[in-house]
Amino acid sequence: MGKICQGEEYSLAERNLLKIIKYEKKFFTLNSDATDSIELSRNAQELVALYEAHLAENPNDTNALILYGKFLNKVGQESHAIGFFLKADSLNPKLAVVKQQIGNFLVENNRPLDALPFFTSAVEINPSVAEYHFHLGNFLHLFAEQLANTQILGKKSIEFFAHECFAKAAEKKPKSFEYRLRFAQSFFDCSEAESKAALEEWNKLTHDFQSILSDPEIDYIKLCRARIMVELNYRKEARLLIEEVSTKSLANSKKTLLNSILKKSKPEKTPSTKQTKKTGLIRSLFYDPHLARLQKVTETLREENLIQSIQADQISAQQNSNGKIRLIVNTQKMRQSSFSD
Repeated sequence: MGKICQGEEYSLAERNLLKIIKYEKKFFTLNSDATDSIELSRNAQELVALYEAHLAENPNDTNALILYGKFLNKVGQESHAIGFFLKADSLNPKLAVVKQQIGNFLVENNRPLDALPFFTSAVEINPSVAEYHFHLGNFLHLFAEQLANTQILGKKSIEFFAHECFAKAAEKKPKSFEYRLRFAQSFFDCSEAESKAALEEWNKLTHDFQSILSDPEIDYIKLCRARIMVELNYRKEARLLIEEVSTKSLANSKKTLLNSILKKSKPEKTPSTKQTKKTGLIRSLFYDPHLARLQKVTETLREENLIQSIQADQISAQQNSNGKIRLIVNTQKMRQSSFSD
């Protein structure tokens, strides 16, 4: 989502939305440890009323639609949030954040196959954002079996596609240990990945994050490096590395790797003569039938989810056991309306 405005001059609508944003930040800050459910509900009702009033006056404000949708997601009202994301998508189909949110909604509602084109579209629209690549990689890994069963992609293509996504996320956010670690781990998930490249990445991970890693994390990385060394028949080096591991919770993994070294040495894996294409896997998903599927799913969601405006006096708020604020909407009394295109 772009900036609300540039410079010092703001329109009335922009100034109003900025006030709502400030109020929302204050809402979550002041109510992070709230114990009074009545006061919490009153504050939530006031914030909802501000969003609803703004959108009544500015129904095509994509910034407001996205912000309100994100707020509703945050307070557990995903079924209401999706309508605002769909409205924003209808106004501007080139908003990566909206595609990502729609994809998330579909996954949470057990429709992962429908979610795929939305996640890939987010990456295509804004390829510079590491998070979109990372989330797409996780999605492909988690739902690989379902995707393969429907022949949307072959198993090896899914493996490498996910591996490529993690590589791009790590490339665009190299100081993130989480992203770099997941990229290194993805070598184990991808049958087409090269062991020497994997070892190099694990070595870089150790070098770049040595100062912030705990002893168990360092030991885990050592075992991962040793595992690859065994695959490459660097068994002497692997054994020395494994014997350095002292973390008790990794004892079984340590023993398994040591046992693998005692087995008869195997010849180093010969690289396949078939070269795996390193780029273009993402782009191949944007042509029909995937684009047609995205359009069909979007149309269906719009038919299923008319934007529901929420009456402030019909909601209450409470904190769950994890301290998160949740809104409860009285749907029986809630009026429904749709924004005109």
